[in-house]
Amino acid sequence: MSHTTNEPSKGRVIFLAALSAMPPLSTDMYLVAIPHLAETWSAPTNIINLSLVLWFVAFSISLLVFGSLSDRWGRRPIMLGGLALFALASALCAMATGPVQLIVFRVLQGIAAAAPSSMTMAYCRDNFEGHARQKLLAWLGIILMVAPMAAPSVGAFIMHYAPWQTIFALLAAYSASMLVLSWFYFEESSTTRETGGALKALNRFVRLSQNRNFVIANFSMTLIAAPVLGYVGIASVVYIEHFHLSEATFALLFAAVPMSSMVGAFICTRLLKVYSDRTLIQSSLIGCVLASIVLLSIGSLHVAAFVIGMSIFGFFTGVSRPLTNHLVLEQVDRDIGAASSTIIFTQFMAGAICMAFTTGGWSCPIVALGFLMLLMPGAVLLGWPFIQRRLQFTPAHQAA
Repeated sequence: MSHTTNEPSKGRVIFLAALSAMPPLSTDMYLVAIPHLAETWSAPTNIINLSLVLWFVAFSISLLVFGSLSDRWGRRPIMLGGLALFALASALCAMATGPVQLIVFRVLQGIAAAAPSSMTMAYCRDNFEGHARQKLLAWLGIILMVAPMAAPSVGAFIMHYAPWQTIFALLAAYSASMLVLSWFYFEESSTTRETGGALKALNRFVRLSQNRNFVIANFSMTLIAAPVLGYVGIASVVYIEHFHLSEATFALLFAAVPMSSMVGAFICTRLLKVYSDRTLIQSSLIGCVLASIVLLSIGSLHVAAFVIGMSIFGFFTGVSRPLTNHLVLEQVDRDIGAASSTIIFTQFMAGAICMAFTTGGWSCPIVALGFLMLLMPGAVLLGWPFIQRRLQFTPAHQAA
């Protein structure tokens, strides 16, 4: 593999972040339109929410397919094909005339969004190692947080001045522009090719499933941040219907959680100079549990308490995310595309389950979310002594 310990250029980091931003943009820009579409089409909110939940399911499953295909055919063709399909699916979403059409086209969009997401992580694994990769993943996390912070505000602005279809038209234009840039600047990063057809591709996932360290790391690290997607699923309902806030205020307060995650990822790049991966991940787990206690105790009483609890959770997941992704990747030395897509598949499938749970018609969805925030990171914290003994960590303070 063409690993390097040198850090990528700032332009390369921004380019990779722009590619990775497509999933959060295609979900968070759309959140503010959900109550409006339910009213416009006289459909229950939970039916419209299927266009969100099933998007994540389609996205997660497609990650596995694209990751394995990239080990066979390379990263570049998967990236370019996915971007083209995303542009088409976004245009179709703008043409939807009812819930069923929207759900179908959103599923197609979710399938397409898996390509840039999985290929970006595979690119990082192909080209960088050690603390260089940790720093790259951390900086990607920082920049990526701009998308979920800005997306709801952009969506609210569009809904104020233009029809909801404009949201998907902008997504189509964004993906088309990234397709052009990727054609010139996303070079092939895989130096080896797996052979064989579908059975050979399946065998790559069988090998991963037999790598116990990878399975343990991937499953346990996924549980830390999975409840964040549960928050995404109920955010518009909580802010607009439960706390009776305007769409503009919703967009502003929604941004507090990704802002906190961005701050956490930035601080992570500094703390890595002093503290080990083990210490930072364990501290993040403790912080996530404390945030869940805040949400369960007073989160439903006042919007400020809800925002504070979620922001604390967002901060600590921001600190942990680059470390946990790097930790899982450290457990493999082949089938990189399949491993990268499996990591993101697990994260988003767990998040989709959390989203389905929190949007399940609870009388107080905030309590349901707080329960997940306590249960999932809390389980990892209890098992942390075993996880530390089992997994391979980057040596503390390894030179970049």
